[in-house]
Amino acid sequence: MRVIAGMHRSRILKEVDSDNTRSTKDKVKEQIFNSIGPYFEGLSILDLFAGSGSLGIEAISRGVDKAVFVDNSKTAINVITDNILTLKIQNKSEIIHSLYIDYLNNTNEKFDLIFLDPPYKLEEIDEMISIISKRKLLSKNGIVICLYSKKTSIKESNNDIIEYKKKISGITKISFMKWGI
Repeated sequence: MRVIAGMHRSRILKEVDSDNTRSTKDKVKEQIFNSIGPYFEGLSILDLFAGSGSLGIEAISRGVDKAVFVDNSKTAINVITDNILTLKIQNKSEIIHSLYIDYLNNTNEKFDLIFLDPPYKLEEIDEMISIISKRKLLSKNGIVICLYSKKTSIKESNNDIIEYKKKISGITKISFMKWGI
């Protein structure tokens, strides 16, 4: 797994060696970032179920000001920490060891970009989006990007956050969501 573009392009990232963590493939990462555009300066992002941190690190490499990495696995937290230290991006990173539900229900931050990349067996994406909507954790022009099994379906509209684009890459569905008009 590597960083695809930006200031850390081609750098290799450590991966989490666990049956409970699914690494986001470079091809999927490339599809996501090509879909949301090249402009990331000044943005704040949340990488929920961060795993190795590859989505948040990719965003930092492309110019994001701040990335919050949240994962419940101590192994994942250690890998994220190693990757961030290797790339010397501590000043743009916050790492939180927490259950997703606790973090979403307790944070007061607002994000421009939220990555939801849970294990495929966890099917509570609609609940996550509902909490994000109710707690207004997404900025006015923000985007939620959900990665999940193509066997799973999620609501196209969830408490004012609507799906505006969907892609399929192998066994992964990618939904792009934003505030409804």
